[in-house]
Amino acid sequence: MTTSHTLSQLLSPYRTISIIGMAKNVGKTTTLNHLIRAFRKEEQTIALTSIGRDGERVDVVTKTEKPPIFVFKNTIVATTEKLLPLCDITKEIMLVTDINTPLGRVVLVRALSDGFVQLGGPSMTTQLSDLLKHIPGDKVLVDGAISRKTLAGITDATVLCTGASLSPSMHKTIEETRHGVNMLMIPKLVPPGVNPHPLGACVRQAALNDASVLKYLPGAVTDSMVHDLVRPNMDGGTIVAEDPSKLFITPATYEKLRIKKIKLAVLNPIRLVGLTVNPFSPYHTDFNPKEFLQKMQEAVPIPVFDLKIQE
Repeated sequence: MTTSHTLSQLLSPYRTISIIGMAKNVGKTTTLNHLIRAFRKEEQTIALTSIGRDGERVDVVTKTEKPPIFVFKNTIVATTEKLLPLCDITKEIMLVTDINTPLGRVVLVRALSDGFVQLGGPSMTTQLSDLLKHIPGDKVLVDGAISRKTLAGITDATVLCTGASLSPSMHKTIEETRHGVNMLMIPKLVPPGVNPHPLGACVRQAALNDASVLKYLPGAVTDSMVHDLVRPNMDGGTIVAEDPSKLFITPATYEKLRIKKIKLAVLNPIRLVGLTVNPFSPYHTDFNPKEFLQKMQEAVPIPVFDLKIQE
């Protein structure tokens, strides 16, 4: 899907924004840096944190080079005690939280100068949710670690990143991303005649008591669980998950549900605003940037951006 708006314009209504990826090296940090610059031009007060760690020059797992995170004066940074010395900004400590991580407690600082930072934050979404309540700023950007899509459910909006490092095949990368987008956009279950805003406890129970609900699966929803649930003569109904991050079903299983007219729904949806693409891979399997962008725009129902082309 194409759009005449920029990514920052699409994100303008939302305060807390998570950036998640289909794989490593798909451009999450590039997207983060782009949004930092864009919101600064709009004179927004920016705050940053991460679930996990980001900002190191070399990935600690893959040993590939990564773009550093550059912030401007007055940016608020939530990171950990052991990463503070690796931030080359002049800092003002605002708050030392009681959130402990393997890299020390999470600390909120204000940048008194421009410079590079390393982000470290809690690994648990419950801790991150609590941290977000204490971070001021017009825009709070949360960098997500690989496969940690659960954080998207606690922010107001989400950006998904994909790229050539997902697969050496452009076709496979597009198809896997299309499926990932479909899963993240699974809609909220709302019973007929009920106002879905907000979906409180009584409304939640009413939704689960809906006759069309085949099963509520509070944990991970896998292919084997779906296969055990779906009977050969079944036609129609809804399988309900807690949120889209709990859906771990393959495209083949998703297609099987579609054929049987069985819908997927969630109690806590994710607002997926846009997709960014990175046609380059550190594993030397690059795609043609314009072709990759065009085909991805045709494949998914949300706006798609190549931020390098846009800049």
